[in-house]
Amino acid sequence: MDGKRLKFIDGLRGVAAVLVMLFHQVGRTSAGGLTHRGYLGVAIFFVLSGFVITGVVGTRRVSAAFLGRFALRRMIRLDIPYWLNIALALALVLIAGRMGIPQPSIRLAQVAAHLVYLQDILGYPEISRVYWTLCLEVQFYLALILLLWGAQLLRLRWPRFIAMFLALMGLSVLANMSWIPTPAGLMIPYWWAFALGALGYWTFTRRVSATCLAVAVLLVAASVAGKHGDWRLTACVTTCLLFLAWRCNAMDRWLADRVTQFLGRISYSLYLCHPVIGWSAQSLALRYLNQWGALSVGIAASLVSSWLAYLFIERPSIRLSHHVSIEPKPLEAAARAAADTTSPVSNGVRPAPGSPTTTS
Repeated sequence: MDGKRLKFIDGLRGVAAVLVMLFHQVGRTSAGGLTHRGYLGVAIFFVLSGFVITGVVGTRRVSAAFLGRFALRRMIRLDIPYWLNIALALALVLIAGRMGIPQPSIRLAQVAAHLVYLQDILGYPEISRVYWTLCLEVQFYLALILLLWGAQLLRLRWPRFIAMFLALMGLSVLANMSWIPTPAGLMIPYWWAFALGALGYWTFTRRVSATCLAVAVLLVAASVAGKHGDWRLTACVTTCLLFLAWRCNAMDRWLADRVTQFLGRISYSLYLCHPVIGWSAQSLALRYLNQWGALSVGIAASLVSSWLAYLFIERPSIRLSHHVSIEPKPLEAAARAAADTTSPVSNGVRPAPGSPTTTS
C-alpha cells in the first residue's frame, strides 16, 4: 500500500540493520560478546516485512495480473540493489585473489542461483552471509499472496482463514524448534515471524481483533524456552512494540530522530553492504591498525558505502518501481468492488479511520 512512511517502522529497520552490522563487525574483536545476539535484528526485519507487505497485498483482491504487477515492482525495488551487490562481492573476491588472499571458488551456476534466490534450496554456498534472509523474504511474499488468493478462490470466510493462519503459525514454530523436519532453504521455520507482522497489520486495520493478535503472540512466546527461543522472543517484543506505538498514536513519534531515520532509510543498503564493503575494509585495516582502529574503519566504510548505494542505486530503484502500479485499472476496480460485496474473504476493505499506512 502506498502512503506516508511510518517513522517508527523506518526507525526499527535502522535498529535492526545496525544490530546485524555490529554482530558481524564487533564480533571480530575481543568485545564480540557484547553484540553476539545482534543476529536477532533479522527477526525484527521479518516481523516488519510481514507488516509492510501485508499493507501492500493484504487489503487487495489477488489475481494473476496483480501477482505479476506486484512481482515486477518488488523485483525492481529489491533485485537491482541485490544484483549489484552480488557483482561487487564477486569483484572483491577477484581482487582479494589477485592480492594472494585465499578465496573460495565461485561457480557460474552458484551465481545464477543467487540471482533468483535459490542458492540455499539448491545447496550452493552463500556469496555473502546475509543473502539467505532475502531468499526467505521472497518466499514469504509469495506464500502470503498464494494463501490469500487460494482463500478467495475457495470463498473461505475470514474467521476460518485466520484460524488456518494461526494453525500454520503453530506448525512453523514447531519447525523452528526443530520438532518438525523441513527441507533446507525453505521459509517454513521462520513463517511465524512474518505472520506476526501480518496479523499486526490486520489488527491495526480492524480486520482482526487485538485478542487474536494477543493469542498469536502468546502462541509464539510460549515456546521461547525451546531451541531458537531468542528469535521468537525478539519477534514477540517487536510485535508488541508495534502494537503499543499504534495504540499510543506514536507511529510518527517513536524513533523519529534524524540519526535513526537516516539509518532506517539506508537500512537495506546497509544490510547488503556491511558484510561486503565493511568486512573487506575492516580486514584490510587489520593489517595496519589494532582491532579498534580496524573496527572504526569497517563501520565507517559500511555507513558511507551504504549511504552512497542508497543515493545512487536504491533510491533510483524505488522511484523506478513506483512506475509499476499495483492498483487495478478503473474497469478492474469496478469489477473488484462488485465482487467484494459477495466475497467471504474480501480484500477490498478500507483501513479504519486513523489506521496506519505503509509504503512499499
